[in-house]
Amino acid sequence: MPSKKTVSFPEQLAGNITEALVSCQVLFPDRSAAPPFFALLADTLGAMRKDIRSGRTEHLLFEPAEGTEPDSVTYLNRLSGALPPKVYFSSFFDNAVLDELSRRFPGADVSSFEEKKEGGPSDGAFCFRHAKRLAELLKNLIPEYVEALSAGHTPDEIRFSRLLPSVSALATGRSAFLRLAGGAFGLEVRKKTAAREPFSSGRTFRHKDGVFEPVNLESIRKVDEFYGYHAARQTFLEHFGAFSAGKANLPLLISSLPGLGKTQMTISHTLHYANLTLILPSPSDIAEGLEALIRKLAQYPARKFMLFFDDIDASTTDWFYFRANVGGAFSLPPNISITIASNQRFPANISSRGRGFVYPIFDEVRCKEMVADFLLSLGMKDAPDSLAAVIASDYVEEFSQKKFEELSPRTLVRYLGTYRDNPVKRKKMLESSREDIITEPDALVFYQENLKLMRSIYGDSVLEELRQEALNHES
Repeated sequence: MPSKKTVSFPEQLAGNITEALVSCQVLFPDRSAAPPFFALLADTLGAMRKDIRSGRTEHLLFEPAEGTEPDSVTYLNRLSGALPPKVYFSSFFDNAVLDELSRRFPGADVSSFEEKKEGGPSDGAFCFRHAKRLAELLKNLIPEYVEALSAGHTPDEIRFSRLLPSVSALATGRSAFLRLAGGAFGLEVRKKTAAREPFSSGRTFRHKDGVFEPVNLESIRKVDEFYGYHAARQTFLEHFGAFSAGKANLPLLISSLPGLGKTQMTISHTLHYANLTLILPSPSDIAEGLEALIRKLAQYPARKFMLFFDDIDASTTDWFYFRANVGGAFSLPPNISITIASNQRFPANISSRGRGFVYPIFDEVRCKEMVADFLLSLGMKDAPDSLAAVIASDYVEEFSQKKFEELSPRTLVRYLGTYRDNPVKRKKMLESSREDIITEPDALVFYQENLKLMRSIYGDSVLEELRQEALNHES
Protein backbone atom coordinates (compact mmCIF):
# COMPACT_ATOMS: atom_id res chain seq x y z
CA MET A 1 0.00 0.00 0.00
CA PRO A 2 1.48 3.41 -0.96
CA SER A 3 2.45 5.66 1.90
CA LYS A 4 0.10 8.45 2.86
CA LYS A 5 0.90 11.92 1.70
CA THR A 6 -0.39 15.43 2.06
CA VAL A 7 -2.49 16.46 -0.94
CA SER A 8 -2.17 20.09 -1.95
CA PHE A 9 -4.86 21.61 -4.17
CA PRO A 10 -4.33 24.91 -5.98
CA GLU A 11 -6.58 27.55 -4.50
CA GLN A 12 -7.88 28.39 -7.96
CA LEU A 13 -9.01 24.78 -8.49
CA ALA A 14 -11.39 24.94 -5.53
CA GLY A 15 -12.77 28.23 -6.82
CA ASN A 16 -13.26 26.79 -10.31
CA ILE A 17 -15.22 23.85 -8.90
CA THR A 18 -17.57 26.27 -7.15
CA GLU A 19 -17.94 28.28 -10.37
CA ALA A 20 -18.77 25.13 -12.32
CA LEU A 21 -21.45 24.20 -9.79
CA VAL A 22 -23.03 27.65 -10.17
CA SER A 23 -23.08 27.32 -13.97
CA CYS A 24 -24.65 23.86 -13.72
CA GLN A 25 -27.41 25.35 -11.57
CA VAL A 26 -28.02 28.16 -14.08
CA LEU A 27 -28.19 25.76 -17.04
CA PHE A 28 -30.30 23.12 -15.30
CA PRO A 29 -32.24 24.89 -12.54
CA ASP A 30 -34.77 22.04 -12.30
CA ARG A 31 -32.64 19.14 -11.14
CA SER A 32 -35.44 16.61 -11.62
CA ALA A 33 -35.70 17.57 -15.32
CA ALA A 34 -31.94 17.71 -15.95
CA PRO A 35 -30.32 14.92 -17.99
CA PRO A 36 -29.19 12.26 -15.47
CA PHE A 37 -25.59 12.67 -16.60
CA PHE A 38 -25.59 16.36 -15.70
CA ALA A 39 -27.24 15.69 -12.36
CA LEU A 40 -24.41 13.21 -11.72
CA LEU A 41 -21.88 15.82 -12.87
CA ALA A 42 -23.23 18.27 -10.28
CA ASP A 43 -23.00 15.57 -7.58
CA THR A 44 -19.40 14.86 -8.63
CA LEU A 45 -18.40 18.51 -8.48
CA GLY A 46 -20.08 18.81 -5.09
CA ALA A 47 -18.14 15.81 -3.77
CA MET A 48 -14.87 17.23 -5.12
CA ARG A 49 -15.49 20.53 -3.35
CA LYS A 50 -16.45 18.78 -0.12
CA ASP A 51 -13.35 16.56 -0.16
CA ILE A 52 -11.08 19.55 -0.67
CA ARG A 53 -12.74 21.54 2.10
CA SER A 54 -12.74 18.66 4.57
CA GLY A 55 -9.15 17.71 3.87
CA ARG A 56 -10.07 14.04 3.55
CA THR A 57 -8.04 13.59 0.35
CA GLU A 58 -4.89 12.33 2.07
CA HIS A 59 -5.13 8.80 0.69
CA LEU A 60 -8.30 9.04 -1.39
CA LEU A 61 -6.89 7.31 -4.46
CA PHE A 62 -6.51 4.07 -2.55
CA GLU A 63 -8.97 4.15 0.35
CA PRO A 64 -12.56 5.45 0.47
CA ALA A 65 -13.11 8.47 2.66
CA GLU A 66 -14.69 7.86 6.03
CA GLY A 67 -18.41 8.41 6.30
CA THR A 68 -21.57 7.15 4.65
CA GLU A 69 -21.61 9.50 1.64
CA PRO A 70 -19.73 8.63 -1.56
CA ASP A 71 -16.44 10.48 -2.00
CA SER A 72 -15.20 12.28 -5.11
CA VAL A 73 -13.35 9.27 -6.51
CA THR A 74 -16.51 7.19 -6.29
CA TYR A 75 -18.47 9.91 -8.08
CA LEU A 76 -15.79 10.34 -10.76
CA ASN A 77 -15.95 6.60 -11.47
CA ARG A 78 -19.75 6.74 -11.68
CA LEU A 79 -19.59 9.75 -14.00
CA SER A 80 -17.16 8.08 -16.39
CA GLY A 81 -19.23 4.89 -16.33
CA ALA A 82 -22.36 6.84 -17.28
CA LEU A 83 -20.74 8.21 -20.45
CA PRO A 84 -21.92 6.03 -23.38
CA PRO A 85 -19.20 3.98 -25.09
CA LYS A 86 -17.33 5.72 -27.90
CA VAL A 87 -19.04 9.06 -27.21
CA TYR A 88 -16.88 12.10 -26.47
CA PHE A 89 -17.73 13.93 -23.26
CA SER A 90 -17.52 17.17 -25.22
CA SER A 91 -20.16 16.01 -27.75
CA PHE A 92 -22.35 14.79 -24.92
CA PHE A 93 -21.92 18.14 -23.16
CA ASP A 94 -22.63 20.26 -26.26
CA ASN A 95 -25.77 18.38 -27.27
CA ALA A 96 -27.23 18.42 -23.76
CA VAL A 97 -26.62 22.15 -23.30
CA LEU A 98 -27.88 23.12 -26.76
CA ASP A 99 -30.99 20.97 -26.29
CA GLU A 100 -31.65 22.66 -22.95
CA LEU A 101 -31.22 26.14 -24.43
CA SER A 102 -33.53 25.24 -27.33
CA ARG A 103 -36.11 23.88 -24.90
CA ARG A 104 -36.06 26.95 -22.67
CA PHE A 105 -36.03 29.44 -25.55
CA PRO A 106 -38.16 27.78 -28.26
CA GLY A 107 -37.81 29.24 -31.71
CA ALA A 108 -34.69 31.24 -30.83
CA ASP A 109 -31.46 31.08 -32.80
CA VAL A 110 -29.18 29.72 -30.08
CA SER A 111 -26.09 30.92 -31.94
CA SER A 112 -27.29 34.54 -31.56
CA PHE A 113 -27.09 34.29 -27.76
CA GLU A 114 -23.37 34.99 -28.02
CA GLU A 115 -24.06 38.44 -29.43
CA LYS A 116 -24.21 41.35 -26.99
CA LYS A 117 -27.57 43.06 -26.57
CA GLU A 118 -28.14 46.70 -25.78
CA GLY A 119 -29.24 47.19 -22.19
CA GLY A 120 -27.55 44.03 -20.93
CA PRO A 121 -27.68 40.34 -21.85
CA SER A 122 -30.94 38.55 -22.53
CA ASP A 123 -31.88 35.49 -20.49
CA GLY A 124 -30.67 33.37 -23.38
CA ALA A 125 -27.34 35.17 -23.55
CA PHE A 126 -26.98 34.87 -19.77
CA CYS A 127 -27.42 31.09 -19.95
CA PHE A 128 -25.16 30.93 -22.98
CA ARG A 129 -22.36 32.67 -21.09
CA HIS A 130 -22.63 30.10 -18.32
CA ALA A 131 -22.57 27.27 -20.87
CA LYS A 132 -19.38 28.68 -22.37
CA ARG A 133 -17.85 29.23 -18.94
CA LEU A 134 -18.72 25.69 -17.84
CA ALA A 135 -17.08 24.29 -20.99
CA GLU A 136 -13.96 26.35 -20.24
CA LEU A 137 -13.82 25.12 -16.66
CA LEU A 138 -14.39 21.47 -17.53
CA LYS A 139 -11.62 21.51 -20.10
CA ASN A 140 -9.06 21.00 -17.32
CA LEU A 141 -11.03 20.79 -14.07
CA ILE A 142 -11.26 17.03 -13.60
CA PRO A 143 -7.76 16.32 -15.01
CA GLU A 144 -6.28 18.91 -12.61
CA TYR A 145 -8.15 17.39 -9.68
CA VAL A 146 -6.91 13.90 -10.54
CA GLU A 147 -3.39 15.27 -11.03
CA ALA A 148 -3.46 16.77 -7.53
CA LEU A 149 -4.65 13.49 -6.05
CA SER A 150 -1.92 11.59 -7.93
CA ALA A 151 0.98 13.91 -7.10
CA GLY A 152 3.78 12.07 -5.31
CA HIS A 153 2.65 8.59 -6.41
CA THR A 154 4.51 6.52 -8.96
CA PRO A 155 2.82 5.33 -12.17
CA ASP A 156 2.79 1.77 -10.80
CA GLU A 157 0.99 2.94 -7.66
CA ILE A 158 -1.56 4.93 -9.64
CA ARG A 159 -2.26 1.90 -11.84
CA PHE A 160 -3.69 0.13 -8.79
CA SER A 161 -5.66 3.11 -7.52
CA ARG A 162 -9.47 3.22 -7.15
CA LEU A 163 -9.76 5.60 -10.06
CA LEU A 164 -10.99 4.14 -13.37
CA PRO A 165 -8.89 4.92 -16.47
CA SER A 166 -12.02 6.19 -18.23
CA VAL A 167 -12.08 9.21 -15.89
CA SER A 168 -9.38 10.72 -18.10
CA ALA A 169 -12.00 11.17 -20.86
CA LEU A 170 -14.01 13.66 -18.76
CA ALA A 171 -12.75 16.83 -20.42
CA THR A 172 -14.36 19.25 -22.88
CA GLY A 173 -11.39 20.05 -25.09
CA ARG A 174 -13.40 19.23 -28.24
CA SER A 175 -16.40 21.37 -27.26
CA ALA A 176 -17.62 23.85 -29.84
CA PHE A 177 -17.95 26.36 -26.99
CA LEU A 178 -14.15 26.38 -26.75
CA ARG A 179 -12.98 25.91 -30.31
CA LEU A 180 -15.04 28.55 -32.06
CA ALA A 181 -16.28 32.07 -31.51
CA GLY A 182 -18.44 34.67 -33.24
CA GLY A 183 -19.76 33.76 -36.67
CA ALA A 184 -17.73 30.55 -36.73
CA PHE A 185 -19.39 29.47 -33.51
CA GLY A 186 -22.79 30.29 -34.95
CA LEU A 187 -22.00 28.08 -37.95
CA GLU A 188 -20.95 25.21 -35.68
CA VAL A 189 -24.12 25.55 -33.60
CA ARG A 190 -26.22 25.51 -36.74
CA LYS A 191 -24.45 22.32 -37.84
CA LYS A 192 -25.24 20.72 -34.51
CA THR A 193 -28.81 21.99 -34.70
CA ALA A 194 -29.13 20.48 -38.16
CA ALA A 195 -27.84 17.18 -36.81
CA ARG A 196 -30.55 17.34 -34.16
CA GLU A 197 -33.18 18.62 -36.57
CA PRO A 198 -34.90 15.26 -37.19
CA PHE A 199 -35.77 15.10 -33.51
CA SER A 200 -37.01 18.69 -33.54
CA SER A 201 -39.38 18.12 -36.46
CA GLY A 202 -41.62 15.53 -34.85
CA ARG A 203 -41.93 12.70 -32.36
CA THR A 204 -41.94 9.61 -34.57
CA PHE A 205 -39.04 8.52 -36.79
CA ARG A 206 -37.99 5.52 -38.80
CA HIS A 207 -34.34 4.53 -38.65
CA LYS A 208 -33.08 3.07 -41.90
CA ASP A 209 -29.55 2.83 -43.26
CA GLY A 210 -28.28 5.04 -40.43
CA VAL A 211 -30.74 7.87 -41.15
CA PHE A 212 -33.65 9.08 -39.01
CA GLU A 213 -36.66 9.92 -41.17
CA PRO A 214 -39.79 11.57 -39.72
CA VAL A 215 -42.92 9.54 -40.27
CA ASN A 216 -46.59 10.45 -39.94
CA LEU A 217 -48.57 7.66 -38.28
CA GLU A 218 -52.29 7.81 -38.92
CA SER A 219 -55.26 6.25 -37.10
CA ILE A 220 -53.38 5.82 -33.83
CA ARG A 221 -55.85 5.57 -30.98
CA LYS A 222 -55.45 7.49 -27.74
CA VAL A 223 -54.74 5.53 -24.57
CA ASP A 224 -58.34 5.91 -23.39
CA GLU A 225 -59.66 4.46 -26.66
CA PHE A 226 -58.57 0.89 -25.92
CA TYR A 227 -61.14 -1.53 -24.55
CA GLY A 228 -60.84 -4.65 -22.44
CA TYR A 229 -57.43 -6.17 -21.71
CA HIS A 230 -57.21 -4.20 -18.47
CA ALA A 231 -53.99 -5.86 -17.29
CA ALA A 232 -52.23 -4.97 -20.55
CA ARG A 233 -53.41 -1.36 -20.43
CA GLN A 234 -52.30 -0.99 -16.81
CA THR A 235 -48.91 -2.51 -17.59
CA PHE A 236 -48.36 -0.11 -20.49
CA LEU A 237 -49.35 2.96 -18.48
CA GLU A 238 -47.08 2.00 -15.59
CA HIS A 239 -44.15 1.07 -17.81
CA PHE A 240 -44.17 4.05 -20.18
CA GLY A 241 -45.03 6.41 -17.33
CA ALA A 242 -41.99 5.23 -15.36
CA PHE A 243 -39.69 5.80 -18.34
CA SER A 244 -41.19 9.24 -18.97
CA ALA A 245 -40.59 10.20 -15.33
CA GLY A 246 -36.98 8.98 -15.44
CA LYS A 247 -37.63 6.22 -12.92
CA ALA A 248 -36.72 3.22 -15.11
CA ASN A 249 -35.73 2.28 -18.65
CA LEU A 250 -36.04 -1.50 -18.47
CA PRO A 251 -37.04 -3.00 -21.84
CA LEU A 252 -40.63 -4.16 -22.35
CA LEU A 253 -41.02 -7.51 -24.10
CA ILE A 254 -44.55 -8.15 -25.31
CA SER A 255 -45.85 -11.23 -27.08
CA SER A 256 -49.25 -12.28 -28.36
CA LEU A 257 -51.06 -13.70 -31.31
CA PRO A 258 -51.45 -11.22 -34.21
CA GLY A 259 -54.08 -8.50 -33.97
CA LEU A 260 -54.32 -8.17 -30.18
CA GLY A 261 -52.92 -4.62 -29.99
CA LYS A 262 -49.17 -4.82 -29.44
CA THR A 263 -48.30 -2.25 -32.11
CA GLN A 264 -51.15 0.19 -31.49
CA MET A 265 -50.71 0.18 -27.72
CA THR A 266 -46.95 0.71 -27.91
CA ILE A 267 -47.23 3.66 -30.28
CA SER A 268 -50.18 5.16 -28.43
CA HIS A 269 -48.57 4.97 -25.01
CA THR A 270 -45.27 6.40 -26.29
CA LEU A 271 -46.99 9.41 -27.85
CA HIS A 272 -49.19 9.80 -24.76
CA TYR A 273 -46.14 11.14 -22.87
CA ALA A 274 -45.03 14.42 -24.43
CA ASN A 275 -41.34 13.98 -23.57
CA LEU A 276 -40.95 10.63 -25.38
CA THR A 277 -39.75 10.26 -28.97
CA LEU A 278 -40.62 7.08 -30.86
CA ILE A 279 -37.93 5.45 -33.00
CA LEU A 280 -38.99 2.67 -35.39
CA PRO A 281 -35.78 0.84 -36.35
CA SER A 282 -35.43 -1.74 -39.08
CA PRO A 283 -35.90 -5.29 -37.73
CA SER A 284 -32.28 -6.01 -38.68
CA ASP A 285 -31.07 -3.27 -36.31
CA ILE A 286 -31.68 -5.46 -33.30
CA ALA A 287 -29.22 -8.07 -34.58
CA GLU A 288 -26.69 -5.90 -36.41
CA GLY A 289 -26.98 -2.17 -35.72
CA LEU A 290 -28.16 -1.93 -32.12
CA GLU A 291 -24.91 -0.66 -30.61
CA ALA A 292 -24.49 2.04 -33.28
CA LEU A 293 -28.11 3.12 -32.86
CA ILE A 294 -27.74 3.38 -29.09
CA ARG A 295 -24.53 5.43 -29.46
CA LYS A 296 -26.26 7.88 -31.79
CA LEU A 297 -29.23 8.46 -29.50
CA ALA A 298 -27.10 8.61 -26.35
CA GLN A 299 -25.57 11.84 -27.67
CA TYR A 300 -28.92 13.60 -27.06
CA PRO A 301 -29.36 13.15 -23.31
CA ALA A 302 -32.05 15.83 -23.04
CA ARG A 303 -34.41 13.65 -25.11
CA LYS A 304 -35.98 10.33 -24.20
CA PHE A 305 -36.17 7.71 -26.95
CA MET A 306 -38.37 4.62 -27.11
CA LEU A 307 -36.98 2.13 -29.63
CA PHE A 308 -39.84 -0.02 -30.87
CA PHE A 309 -38.90 -3.24 -32.64
CA ASP A 310 -42.16 -4.56 -34.06
CA ASP A 311 -43.01 -7.99 -35.40
CA ILE A 312 -39.71 -9.58 -34.36
CA ASP A 313 -39.31 -13.32 -34.81
CA ALA A 314 -38.21 -14.15 -31.28
CA SER A 315 -37.23 -17.71 -32.17
CA THR A 316 -34.78 -16.89 -35.00
CA THR A 317 -33.42 -13.43 -34.03
CA ASP A 318 -29.72 -13.14 -33.20
CA TRP A 319 -29.88 -11.66 -29.68
CA PHE A 320 -26.13 -11.18 -29.17
CA TYR A 321 -26.09 -7.36 -29.24
CA PHE A 322 -29.29 -7.10 -27.24
CA ARG A 323 -27.79 -9.25 -24.49
CA ALA A 324 -24.54 -7.24 -24.58
CA ASN A 325 -26.34 -3.90 -24.16
CA VAL A 326 -29.10 -4.97 -21.77
CA GLY A 327 -27.78 -6.49 -18.58
CA GLY A 328 -24.56 -7.53 -20.28
CA ALA A 329 -21.27 -5.71 -20.83
CA PHE A 330 -23.10 -2.39 -21.14
CA SER A 331 -26.26 -0.81 -19.78
CA LEU A 332 -28.76 1.22 -21.76
CA PRO A 333 -28.24 4.99 -21.33
CA PRO A 334 -31.01 6.38 -19.09
CA ASN A 335 -32.59 8.31 -21.98
CA ILE A 336 -33.18 5.15 -24.04
CA SER A 337 -35.62 2.30 -23.57
CA ILE A 338 -36.62 -0.59 -25.83
CA THR A 339 -39.95 -2.25 -26.56
CA ILE A 340 -39.99 -5.46 -28.57
CA ALA A 341 -43.17 -7.04 -29.91
CA SER A 342 -43.32 -10.60 -31.17
CA ASN A 343 -45.93 -13.20 -32.05
CA GLN A 344 -43.77 -15.79 -30.28
CA ARG A 345 -42.69 -16.19 -26.69
CA PHE A 346 -39.23 -14.85 -25.91
CA PRO A 347 -36.34 -17.16 -24.97
CA ALA A 348 -35.71 -17.35 -21.22
CA ASN A 349 -32.31 -15.62 -21.42
CA ILE A 350 -33.99 -12.69 -23.18
CA SER A 351 -37.21 -12.39 -21.17
CA SER A 352 -35.13 -12.21 -17.97
CA ARG A 353 -33.54 -8.95 -19.19
CA GLY A 354 -36.76 -6.95 -19.35
CA ARG A 355 -40.34 -6.65 -18.22
CA GLY A 356 -42.46 -9.19 -20.02
CA PHE A 357 -46.15 -9.20 -20.83
CA VAL A 358 -48.02 -11.98 -22.63
CA TYR A 359 -51.47 -11.08 -23.95
CA PRO A 360 -54.18 -13.60 -23.12
CA ILE A 361 -55.90 -15.05 -26.19
CA PHE A 362 -58.92 -13.27 -27.65
CA ASP A 363 -62.04 -15.30 -26.81
CA GLU A 364 -65.76 -14.73 -26.23
CA VAL A 365 -65.17 -13.51 -22.66
CA ARG A 366 -62.65 -10.86 -23.65
CA CYS A 367 -64.75 -9.94 -26.66
CA LYS A 368 -67.72 -9.08 -24.41
CA GLU A 369 -65.38 -7.28 -22.01
CA MET A 370 -64.18 -5.03 -24.83
CA VAL A 371 -67.75 -4.33 -25.92
CA ALA A 372 -68.73 -3.43 -22.34
CA ASP A 373 -65.84 -0.97 -22.10
CA PHE A 374 -66.83 0.52 -25.44
CA LEU A 375 -70.40 1.06 -24.22
CA LEU A 376 -69.02 2.69 -21.09
CA SER A 377 -66.98 5.07 -23.25
CA LEU A 378 -70.25 6.11 -24.91
CA GLY A 379 -71.62 7.15 -21.51
CA MET A 380 -73.68 4.00 -20.86
CA LYS A 381 -72.67 3.47 -17.23
CA ASP A 382 -75.31 0.83 -16.55
CA ALA A 383 -75.41 -0.96 -19.90
CA PRO A 384 -76.93 -4.45 -19.43
CA ASP A 385 -74.72 -7.49 -19.94
CA SER A 386 -77.22 -8.68 -22.51
CA LEU A 387 -76.42 -5.73 -24.77
CA ALA A 388 -72.69 -6.54 -24.72
CA ALA A 389 -73.56 -10.15 -25.52
CA VAL A 390 -75.73 -9.42 -28.58
CA ILE A 391 -73.23 -6.89 -29.96
CA ALA A 392 -70.38 -9.41 -29.55
CA SER A 393 -72.55 -12.08 -31.16
CA ASP A 394 -73.31 -9.82 -34.12
CA TYR A 395 -69.60 -9.13 -34.57
CA VAL A 396 -68.85 -12.86 -34.68
CA GLU A 397 -71.67 -13.34 -37.17
CA GLU A 398 -70.24 -10.65 -39.45
CA PHE A 399 -66.85 -12.34 -39.22
CA SER A 400 -68.44 -15.62 -40.26
CA GLN A 401 -69.91 -13.75 -43.25
CA LYS A 402 -66.33 -12.80 -44.26
CA LYS A 403 -66.83 -9.09 -43.50
CA PHE A 404 -63.58 -9.19 -41.49
CA GLU A 405 -60.37 -10.99 -42.36
CA GLU A 406 -59.64 -12.02 -38.78
CA LEU A 407 -61.28 -12.45 -35.40
CA SER A 408 -59.29 -10.09 -33.20
CA PRO A 409 -59.45 -6.91 -31.10
CA ARG A 410 -58.19 -5.08 -34.19
CA THR A 411 -61.26 -5.96 -36.28
CA LEU A 412 -63.61 -5.69 -33.29
CA VAL A 413 -62.61 -2.04 -32.92
CA ARG A 414 -63.45 -1.49 -36.58
CA TYR A 415 -66.82 -3.18 -36.05
CA LEU A 416 -67.54 -1.01 -33.01
CA GLY A 417 -66.80 2.07 -35.10
CA THR A 418 -69.53 1.09 -37.57
CA TYR A 419 -71.87 0.30 -34.66
CA ARG A 420 -71.29 3.75 -33.18
CA ASP A 421 -71.98 5.47 -36.51
CA ASN A 422 -75.05 3.42 -37.48
CA PRO A 423 -78.22 4.35 -35.51
CA VAL A 424 -80.22 1.57 -37.20
CA LYS A 425 -77.75 -1.06 -35.98
CA ARG A 426 -77.70 0.44 -32.48
CA LYS A 427 -81.51 0.28 -32.29
CA LYS A 428 -81.53 -3.31 -33.55
CA MET A 429 -78.95 -4.43 -30.98
CA LEU A 430 -80.80 -2.70 -28.14
CA GLU A 431 -84.06 -4.41 -29.10
CA SER A 432 -82.32 -7.80 -29.34
CA SER A 433 -80.86 -7.33 -25.84
CA ARG A 434 -84.41 -7.08 -24.43
CA GLU A 435 -85.64 -10.38 -25.81
CA ASP A 436 -86.21 -13.41 -23.60
CA ILE A 437 -83.44 -15.42 -25.26
CA ILE A 438 -80.11 -13.63 -25.56
CA THR A 439 -77.68 -14.65 -28.29
CA GLU A 440 -74.15 -15.21 -26.97
CA PRO A 441 -71.01 -15.05 -29.14
CA ASP A 442 -70.07 -18.50 -30.41
CA ALA A 443 -67.14 -19.78 -28.30
CA LEU A 444 -66.35 -22.48 -30.89
CA VAL A 445 -65.56 -19.86 -33.53
CA PHE A 446 -62.99 -18.24 -31.22
CA TYR A 447 -61.49 -21.62 -30.38
CA GLN A 448 -61.09 -22.60 -34.03
CA GLU A 449 -59.57 -19.27 -35.05
CA ASN A 450 -57.11 -19.22 -32.13
CA LEU A 451 -56.11 -22.81 -32.84
CA LYS A 452 -55.45 -21.98 -36.49
CA LEU A 453 -53.31 -18.98 -35.55
CA MET A 454 -51.34 -20.82 -32.88
CA ARG A 455 -50.70 -23.78 -35.16
CA SER A 456 -49.35 -21.43 -37.84
CA ILE A 457 -46.88 -19.98 -35.32
CA TYR A 458 -46.02 -22.85 -32.99
CA GLY A 459 -47.18 -25.99 -34.75
CA ASP A 460 -49.53 -28.70 -33.46
CA SER A 461 -47.89 -28.79 -30.01
CA VAL A 462 -50.00 -25.82 -28.85
CA LEU A 463 -53.28 -27.75 -28.80
CA GLU A 464 -52.91 -28.73 -25.17
CA GLU A 465 -52.00 -25.16 -24.18
CA LEU A 466 -55.15 -23.83 -25.80
CA ARG A 467 -57.27 -26.43 -24.05
CA GLN A 468 -55.73 -25.44 -20.72
CA GLU A 469 -56.59 -21.78 -21.41
CA ALA A 470 -60.22 -22.80 -21.93
CA LEU A 471 -60.26 -24.83 -18.69
CA ASN A 472 -58.83 -21.87 -16.77
CA HIS A 473 -61.66 -19.65 -17.99
CA GLU A 474 -64.27 -22.21 -17.03
CA SER A 475 -62.88 -22.47 -13.51
